[in-house]
Amino acid sequence: MPYSDVESTRRRVKSFVDEDSDLDVNILLKCLMDDTDEIFCIRINNIKIDTLVLYAIFEALKTTKKICHLSLAGLNINDERGLVLNEALKENTTLQTLNLESNDLTNLVIEPLCAILETHKTLREFKCSHQKNGLGSRGEEAMARALNKNNQLLKISYPFKVPSARSLADRCHIRNQELLRQKRAKGEDFYNYNEEIKKRDEHPQPWIKEINENKNEVMRFKINEQRRSMRKVPDITKMRIEAKQRAVENAKPIIDNELSVKLAIAKRNSGVYRL
Repeated sequence: MPYSDVESTRRRVKSFVDEDSDLDVNILLKCLMDDTDEIFCIRINNIKIDTLVLYAIFEALKTTKKICHLSLAGLNINDERGLVLNEALKENTTLQTLNLESNDLTNLVIEPLCAILETHKTLREFKCSHQKNGLGSRGEEAMARALNKNNQLLKISYPFKVPSARSLADRCHIRNQELLRQKRAKGEDFYNYNEEIKKRDEHPQPWIKEINENKNEVMRFKINEQRRSMRKVPDITKMRIEAKQRAVENAKPIIDNELSVKLAIAKRNSGVYRL
């Protein structure tokens, strides 16, 4: 998909910013434009995002010297958007991990993307589980081929269901990780996967808006008001004792005055009161 199509999209969109979004678009776009250290890891998951913002990220991938980790999970990325990403990945030379889980991608995107992975110099991890539609044997075989042809690719996260693809992927995972271990044992330069993942996960995301403090204050105030208005929680043990006492009282026979007089006469006649 040519990038000239982006201009036609621009005419249809009123603004980059969605007031309900947790994404501060202005900060993100500035960091992308300046290629700053902040974009070492871009993690934008499960957020409503404008197509133009996605395209800005994809465009930055072509020339960036800073973006090493990109996570775009749960953004409803479809094939149209995915093809634009593929074009950017062809020119990218820095990306180490890519997460596209929980989107709407099909083999129209995944197969050519895996072909790019076969020769990509820096990518070490690719995640694409939980697409709206399964990728089937073609998609799984394409992922397994990428692992087989690129021994620097350490991990592809996908629930393989095709036995042949799963078997090849498992063997390649083990082989590629063993090659990495051998480099480390020989004292050669190697990709420290665990260390890089730790750095990635700890990297701040300045374009993700903090939760509105005013909203938090309002919520806390409402909770406190509800607590004040609530009755004191009753003593359950005391309630049980009182209930038992009432039950005993209710179980006693009710004797009226007339009946008590008759009982007294009967006792007297029977000699109960005789000395």
